Amino acid sequence: MKIVIDTNVAVSGLLWGGPPNQILKWARDGVLEAIGCEEIVEETRRVLRYKKFAKRISNLDTSPGEVIAYFMNLVRFVPSPGSVPNAIPEDTFDNIFLALAFENDAVLVVSGDKHLLSFEAYEGIQIVSPSETTTIIETLRV
Repeated sequence: MKIVIDTNVAVSGLLWGGPPNQILKWARDGVLEAIGCEEIVEETRRVLRYKKFAKRISNLDTSPGEVIAYFMNLVRFVPSPGSVPNAIPEDTFDNIFLALAFENDAVLVVSGDKHLLSFEAYEGIQIVSPSETTTIIETLRV
């Protein structure tokens, strides 16, 4: 199953446990295929450098660079979307997740972002929370 993971889910999964972390483990183990592009990695890199994450990263005895390197090993990189819609004017960066999913035939966009989740679906692609994603994957694995 091909998915796109938004930045807040990626950061949560990289730094903490719970459903976001489980999704990243499934990507690592090949249960699902997480796709990403240069812009998403750069956004994740930028967010990991926020001061509010410094203590957590230090407590994990790692660095933002090591965390992003790990993330890059979990994601299959594809070219940046050729066309990005303006479906979410409140947070224009979120549109890249929709475009990436659409152009690469992803089934899900996994997000904790209220702007994305309010859509529920975009061009036939489900937009779901991390906990909804784990329910979907666990149901399919039975």
